[in-house]
Amino acid sequence: MQDIQKVVNDQVSQMIKNGDIEKVIQEGVQKSIESAIRLQFESYGSVTKQLNKAIEEGLKINVKDIPFESYTQQMGVAVKTKLGSLFAEQASSRFLSEIDSLLALAPTEITITELVNAIASSWKTDEPWDADDLDEYATVEVKPWVHGGQLAYTLNMWKKLESYSGKNTADLQLFISDNKIRIGHKQSYNPTCFSEHEAYIFKLYSAGTIITVPEDFDADDCDLTLKEAEY
Repeated sequence: MQDIQKVVNDQVSQMIKNGDIEKVIQEGVQKSIESAIRLQFESYGSVTKQLNKAIEEGLKINVKDIPFESYTQQMGVAVKTKLGSLFAEQASSRFLSEIDSLLALAPTEITITELVNAIASSWKTDEPWDADDLDEYATVEVKPWVHGGQLAYTLNMWKKLESYSGKNTADLQLFISDNKIRIGHKQSYNPTCFSEHEAYIFKLYSAGTIITVPEDFDADDCDLTLKEAEY
């Protein structure tokens, strides 16, 4: 043990003489200082904590001062604008579709069967307040008569056949003379507020559409269905 101790002592003495221990101490102190400084700038270091606090204070935001009202207003305007545009497009599309249908050219000639079918079809697509407002099938009556020496016809149609004091009041009454629709002066047609079937009839009348009535006309050959299965 004494030999080992002597070796250690001699080595230390030698390192002291040539300055190795001083050099090691200096390097150690330098590394310790560098490490200590580096730790101050790490996540939990004192300097880092101070910087974080300073930045937090400097960038502090008062949420009460944020003008959410203006953002809400802007959002409301944006939503209303978008919805308005959407509805306007749909309304415009629907309006143009209705106009196209209204202004579609009337046929130059149709049969009375086609006329009856078109009227029944328009009644079928109507939305009555009550299902009892419609019979399951429309009722049709075609009466021939002579007008000015020529054969003419009266077309009566009912959505619901009812009796009032023994008299049936037709929902539609047309006079067909010289193969054309004749609108009587007593009829209350108003071009500004036509129902679908009235608009169709007025279109045929205005176009002078020829309506052919064959001798073998039979209302049973017409599609008079007014009620779908759900009724």
